Amino acid sequence: MKNKPGVPRAMLKPMVGDIAKYIKTNEGCLSILEIIEDIPYDIRADVIEGLSSFHNPAMVDFFQLIQREYGKEFEHTCTRALAKYKLASLKSHFPPLERGDFYRAFASTSRNTGRMTVDVAWSKPDGRLYVECFFLAFSPDGVHSFFVIEDMRVEQYEQDRDDQPELAEVDYSECCALIGDAYKFNVRYMSRPALGRFLYQKYLDDDSRQADGNITSLLRRLSPRLAPRQLVNSFFHALRCQDFNYLFSILDEGELSPGALLQQINRIIKPGALLLEGRVEEIRGSHNKLGLSASSIIMYEREAYRSEYMFSVSRDPQGNWLVGNIVPISVTKLETGSDSDPFAALVYCRVYEILNVDDLFEVLDRVDNIREVEELPYGMHMRVTGFEDDYNHGVTFMSGVIADMVINGDEFVIIAQEQDSLDDLHALLNLESPYPLASRGEYELSLSTAYSYLSGRYIQFEDILLDENEEMAFEDGMRFITARYAVKDRDAVLERLATIAGTRYDLACGLQVVYQCDHCPHHPGFMAEYIMGPGWITVSAFGDRDISAVRQFFEEGMYDALEFDGLEIREDGIFEILGPEAKKSFPQLEAQLKDMYLNKWYHSHFAVLRGMSPSEACQTEEGTRLLWTMFKHITRKEQQRRLRGDRKKIGVKEYISKINLQQEGEI
Repeated sequence: MKNKPGVPRAMLKPMVGDIAKYIKTNEGCLSILEIIEDIPYDIRADVIEGLSSFHNPAMVDFFQLIQREYGKEFEHTCTRALAKYKLASLKSHFPPLERGDFYRAFASTSRNTGRMTVDVAWSKPDGRLYVECFFLAFSPDGVHSFFVIEDMRVEQYEQDRDDQPELAEVDYSECCALIGDAYKFNVRYMSRPALGRFLYQKYLDDDSRQADGNITSLLRRLSPRLAPRQLVNSFFHALRCQDFNYLFSILDEGELSPGALLQQINRIIKPGALLLEGRVEEIRGSHNKLGLSASSIIMYEREAYRSEYMFSVSRDPQGNWLVGNIVPISVTKLETGSDSDPFAALVYCRVYEILNVDDLFEVLDRVDNIREVEELPYGMHMRVTGFEDDYNHGVTFMSGVIADMVINGDEFVIIAQEQDSLDDLHALLNLESPYPLASRGEYELSLSTAYSYLSGRYIQFEDILLDENEEMAFEDGMRFITARYAVKDRDAVLERLATIAGTRYDLACGLQVVYQCDHCPHHPGFMAEYIMGPGWITVSAFGDRDISAVRQFFEEGMYDALEFDGLEIREDGIFEILGPEAKKSFPQLEAQLKDMYLNKWYHSHFAVLRGMSPSEACQTEEGTRLLWTMFKHITRKEQQRRLRGDRKKIGVKEYISKINLQQEGEI
């Protein structure tokens, strides 16, 4: 039996030289990990496997490093390699540098922004310091970045801290609490934390062993004093990031407990909803107790809602303002396209292909008032603003924003409210020669659709265009949303799939497919599709609500086994799996998929049917009229497919037949 083709040794030999050069220090180990991360994910395992063929003492340390950093992701490869080196009497000297005694630690007093820096200094035997530095984000980025300073004079360390008054000293247990708090966001959002976990894992382990400390008082100490308007606006910022520890830290627990707050949030913001805006409108009250009227706008199942609230805030004995109560006043649905819908307005958008990312960043460095908003799965979101983000203006989508810029894989996208802003930035980007970008096109999108792209919900810009042109792409209202994951522990994922009740298929191409059914007693049917590949898995469902529920179930307790890779819209949806091989192996599969699809469609609620499902719409005169309008769109799409030569999925006659059969069954 032939071995599967691997990476040629000649290609790996220079990498072995770099590993031997860098493996001697912690800083060098981080450089090695950066090299590994630059290798495309599809061949990364093969490269690491190929490196085990080199019998070099440094490679023993390398596989110890990979084992500690990546855990089960490359566990089998590392175990085999280390066993082989042990037989060859090659010994490990990893890690290069063990920590000494804890010296001092400092954190930035910026917890209210959802971003912090923490640096921890350790005393070395020679009297100098070894420093570990973190950038923490209390959002999907979690432990965002990490680096080390191997050798630093004590005097230099003290001087640097004295020059930065926005830093506060923290003890070791508080360091662990902050790093652990940020890491919980990586776990919740299935995002990979910063490289260097083999070094900072000790903080995560120690945090889990600590008795529950008073995180509330720590966060208050690490946030500046905020005026009442800033405080409530920061509340909305933390709510958008689901940063509950910060929310609890600004509560007056004598008036409102954390549990009561969570209940109010669930009433105010539906699970799976997207908070777009939140701000204070007006302030009234006395010197020590105020009432603040505020409003927010959320997107839920592609519809916008505006809510009004009254916040009560008061001073504590230390002079800090705290939130004492939140009273919902009203909730209004914003009709799509109406004057009250702020997201019906169009924004201008230009899409580019990135030719040279380094040259692009050089150009962006020359843009005034540009700042990074957040990391995305394949890049970052940056914003050019007209005023500083000081929470006086609330959490807003486009107020005071000149343009948003997104690096998303090999795409660069600019979104602006004004055509002139878009043209000015386009001209700036094209001053360089050779150009760092190649233009792909210019578009107009609704504000809500643009926000979905900015939030990292789509892998490619074309996916959002499908979503925007709903009448053409999803004429029956059924949007099939797919979440992609990289698999780090295949056995754990297979074990989770085995717990899912549903129909299973093993396709000839090596894919495993599971169709999960829901548990609705009145109309049980399709809930989710799982497709397992060699190093990946996709989880798909119809609509935002279902994909949110399915992801919550699938991701629970699976952080070490999966890494979230982004969302996309699949135009062929549930029928994409129906290739020639699948049809030949499972002749009944197409009919089963059509039955699941039509049953799901019949009981789903659609905006084009004014919130009714087809099963409800066919019971009324108005609903029947809306259904026939939907069928006209389906017929038009059928004709377009026929002209393009696309294969037929479900025709209008099958939708009508589904309604007729269901009605006959009910009579």
